[in-house]
Amino acid sequence: MALAGDGRIVSPATWTVWGGKTRSLEEGENGEECVDGVLLPGLVNAHAHLDLSSAGSLPAEGTFPDWLARVGQARQVGQDLEGSAHHEVSSLVQRGVVSLGDIDASGGQTTQVRRRSGMAGVSYLEVVGVADRVARRRLEHALEWFEQLSGPQRDVGISPHAPYSVHQDVLEEIARAAGRRKIPLAMHLAESVEETRFLLHGDGPFLGFLEKLGHGLPFSRVPGMRPIQYAEKLGLLKAGCLVVHGNDLDREDLDLLARRGSSVVYCHGTHQHFERPPHRLHELTEVGINLALGTDSAASNQEVDLVGEIGRLLQDRPEVDPLCILQAATSGGLRALGFDPGPADFQAGSPAHGMLVGPAPDDCEAMSAEDLVHWAFSAQVDILETFLHGEKAAKMKPLQSLQRAALVP
Repeated sequence: MALAGDGRIVSPATWTVWGGKTRSLEEGENGEECVDGVLLPGLVNAHAHLDLSSAGSLPAEGTFPDWLARVGQARQVGQDLEGSAHHEVSSLVQRGVVSLGDIDASGGQTTQVRRRSGMAGVSYLEVVGVADRVARRRLEHALEWFEQLSGPQRDVGISPHAPYSVHQDVLEEIARAAGRRKIPLAMHLAESVEETRFLLHGDGPFLGFLEKLGHGLPFSRVPGMRPIQYAEKLGLLKAGCLVVHGNDLDREDLDLLARRGSSVVYCHGTHQHFERPPHRLHELTEVGINLALGTDSAASNQEVDLVGEIGRLLQDRPEVDPLCILQAATSGGLRALGFDPGPADFQAGSPAHGMLVGPAPDDCEAMSAEDLVHWAFSAQVDILETFLHGEKAAKMKPLQSLQRAALVP
């Protein structure tokens, strides 16, 4: 049996792979060895921080800026960055993730780790700098790294960290550079009410946080607008910037994001870590905003495991359509990272990515697509295999036994 990202059930199913691409996903058996499991699309973790893989969960005590300060301290004492990042990527692959959106604050180290692992995705080189001269220097470095690291696969971008941590003038420069050079962008936006308050009124916890740092403010005049409106004014949304989190959105924000064709990455574990009000997930999809899912970092999550995250999201938000969540974790993530969504629906000619879960329940033939989603991401299910370009990720050898295998209940 197979369940595609668009909710299509194929049972029994034969998945034919040739040259790392899907040739077909058809109903019926082919007389060869049958596999006791259900084939699903490979998952897309659209927001992660590999450079924080060794940080450990940091309590959400005090204000959000207080927590950010602890993250900075954890990053400074981190050991064996490449080793811990490699371990996290390997764990994600073994748990069904085939593509990753990573914020690289390591000067390209985690980008190289992701590439060596065979994991597809986009690594966004992070730019931070409250003072304009500092932000501009770091942007210059990021553009140099971009030139060195980017290639035909277009898997490197830039991430201005947030509206409160990058000077306004440099944010405009980033937007212009991205537009000219087709650089993928991602930015933490509308993540907290403290951020919104700071941009609207110039006060609150972020003002105290920045005054304590002593590097000045990221603007000469308080913008007097919400984060999404601010990003629009600076040209970031027009440049295709991926909105990470989008927790504090009003109706005007939703309408603006929909008009721009923007994508929003929701990180449920982090949302719960900070005990934020319920995210407006269903409203995003209702107005046509592309929704993706991410795990964020180990510093703000129980564990960096997208399968477990989806399971908890299904339990915590039963009013959200399970198929919407499946799409967000597959085709939505691919679109958010700028890739063709074909692999999510096993379209012919698309990369043969997927995951096999099982054992299949005895009554799976009677289950709806929504029920299958709930079952596939429940604690009772094992991830039997992850496939990258038609190969088993565990061994990275050609799928001799599964190249024409029937997937039956």
